Amino acid sequence: MGRNYLRAAKAAGIEITAIYDINADHAQSAAAEYGCRIMSNLNDPDITAAVIAVPTGVHASTAAAFLKRGVHCLVEKPFAATEAECRALIEAAAINRAVLQVGHIERFNPAIVALRAKNLDPAAITSITARRMGPASARITDVSVVVDLMVHDLDIVLALKPMAVTRVEAHGTRDHAEAQLTFVDGTTASLTASRSSAARVRDLHVVTRDAAYNLDYIAKTLVTAEATETLTGDALGAELNHFLACIRNSRLPDVTGEQALEVMKLAWRIEAALGLASENAA
Repeated sequence: MGRNYLRAAKAAGIEITAIYDINADHAQSAAAEYGCRIMSNLNDPDITAAVIAVPTGVHASTAAAFLKRGVHCLVEKPFAATEAECRALIEAAAINRAVLQVGHIERFNPAIVALRAKNLDPAAITSITARRMGPASARITDVSVVVDLMVHDLDIVLALKPMAVTRVEAHGTRDHAEAQLTFVDGTTASLTASRSSAARVRDLHVVTRDAAYNLDYIAKTLVTAEATETLTGDALGAELNHFLACIRNSRLPDVTGEQALEVMKLAWRIEAALGLASENAA
């Protein structure tokens, strides 16, 4: 994922100062390709902002090394491996007045931006259905499909309907999970995430009291009874530019640490319903 951030930063015209990678060969090839230097350690005094794109288990220790020095951080999802780690990062950012943004990239998908621009009344939403399916990826092996893929949709669901989830039901496996959430007002959200599907699917269906919205993340389309909108734009580049704008203007990002923690807490509830609960939620 670090390579993806490097490509997006270059395409967006964002200057890449330095990189750090425990794999020396990876560091050298990336530095040569993007014309930046290699950091020898995480205490580099010239760094004022950092993107953390490392395995989930070391998100907390890596980000903490920067946040405790007041370095602004964009932490790739999933936020961190445990609730205690998430809270420690939130606290470090607050104490040191650093921007802490979590990389839920779908917030910046042009189709989601268009949907949220319609300012749907959360109370008017009666159901949400989301699917995120595809073949297995060799890149992600350390977390379940819930924390790997479903977190994207959990974040969008909670952004659209910021209400308490009173019931969680789920079935499936570590690589294919289906979950149903019931909100305090009785609304339901059905989510499917799979790393064992031949077809790559990323879609969202939102029903309100008087309308329906069908969104395709891959095609970047938003379909209603009245029209089909086909959007353009790079979500990762938009996410990076948003991070920099928050730093420059001293404002909170769209995905704060507190919001990302709520997503993780819901993901852990789903894992528990699947029988995958571990020390992660402790």
